[in-house]
Amino acid sequence: MKIFLTYNPHIENLSQTTLLNHFKEILKKYYRKYLGARYYKHKDKQYLIGIFQEIGSTDYKQPHLHIIVDVPTDKMMKFYLFLKNGLTSIYPHLTSNFQMIGSRKYDEVNVYNYCLKEGGQIITNTDLYQKITNIN
Repeated sequence: MKIFLTYNPHIENLSQTTLLNHFKEILKKYYRKYLGARYYKHKDKQYLIGIFQEIGSTDYKQPHLHIIVDVPTDKMMKFYLFLKNGLTSIYPHLTSNFQMIGSRKYDEVNVYNYCLKEGGQIITNTDLYQKITNIN
């Protein structure tokens, strides 16, 4: 089932690249914990994910991430909390949000429209997989 996550560290003028790199590091730790040391060989077990970078309003440029991810129902909260706790250790004032995307056809469309409104870079599962494996 797809879920919609938001992570906002509330730091003005934080580099989007820095935030994304921190997120990728925590995601690697999650996969390492649940898929093992060779998690990068289990591409089929990694969740389908779309990461949308947003800067925020023009007055307060606070980069944050909107994430749409397809996670098995029994692992949703573990996934969300693992990422939240990891990012909170780096960004103590982090706020986060967890929402399940409804089963109606337009629920998912509305979430994607909301995420696309900023027009920023979209990072997909394939992008992450290539970057994660290149880091090792």
